[in-house]
Amino acid sequence: MTADKRGPRIHRMTLFKIPDETNQKRLLDAYHVVAEEQKKLASQKDGKPYILQLTAGKTLPDQKTRGYTVASYIEFASMDDMRYYDNECLAHAMLKEIGPSLNLSEPPTILCFEKSNLAAAQEP
Repeated sequence: MTADKRGPRIHRMTLFKIPDETNQKRLLDAYHVVAEEQKKLASQKDGKPYILQLTAGKTLPDQKTRGYTVASYIEFASMDDMRYYDNECLAHAMLKEIGPSLNLSEPPTILCFEKSNLAAAQEP
């Protein structure tokens, strides 16, 4: 199911260009903190998790990455939950605070979309 009473789920991809591997690890560690903290903070919002799925990692070495070295994917229960994450989530605020110290080559690229009804491969 892609929607509940809160509306359609929102999918967000964030791409980072961070040349230094130490800083890449610092960012991934910060995402780990976001994942853990949002579980605690959900009760402060409305008792429901506002992040349904969060994953982040280093990109695989390939010319198609166009210099992006770290990618994250977050699935939100609704647009309101994404706005909460952007504007009120303390864990996300902590993540944004370390950004300037990571020596990003450029600001992150952020892509958001609602899931469409695409056919998926069926398991045998």
